[in-house]
Amino acid sequence: MYGVYSSCKAAIVNLGQALSEELRSDGININIINPQRTATPMRYKNFGNEPKHSLLDPRIVALSTLHTLLSDLNGQIVDVRLDGEVGGGVPGNNQDTLSL
Repeated sequence: MYGVYSSCKAAIVNLGQALSEELRSDGININIINPQRTATPMRYKNFGNEPKHSLLDPRIVALSTLHTLLSDLNGQIVDVRLDGEVGGGVPGNNQDTLSL
């Protein structure tokens, strides 16, 4: 059922961006955390054992989430990548970069 998971993830991105616009005037910020492949039980169940160096540590995803919650970002897709970068910083693409 990974296909269902993937399609729902895309829908959440669209919903989050729409809600960020609708709720901005109420002072509510909405952002999307978009991690690459992460070492979670669900990942291992669907894909088996993968080399640990090829997966994100879930603690990095948690830290990225906390940094985003404490920021003034709104309507952003915050990519968390294995290369250590967080964000994308692509102008006009609703992606931002945070320093961890």
